Amino acid sequence: MSDHDTAAGIAGFGRKLLLALGGSMVLLGGILGLIVGANGGGTVAELTVAGPLTVPVTPFAMALYGMTVVGVALGSVYGLVTVASRFDSNAQ
Repeated sequence: MSDHDTAAGIAGFGRKLLLALGGSMVLLGGILGLIVGANGGGTVAELTVAGPLTVPVTPFAMALYGMTVVGVALGSVYGLVTVASRFDSNAQ
């Protein structure tokens, strides 16, 4: 077999796949936030997140909070992987 016969994959497919998975995780965070906000609104009026930051426990606010937390977490990991891949001396 020559070097030309190896399967290199589809150019850009991995990036598109990761963006689709990340988007679906953000959407899932929003759906779970809606569920938590709808079920927990009667029990707790607001949630203290970080010091003076409080989030009201409503379906919309919890969905927005869930989407933000998941988006920031995945974006941070994706950014760190991007930076780390720039220092990979064996990358092709």
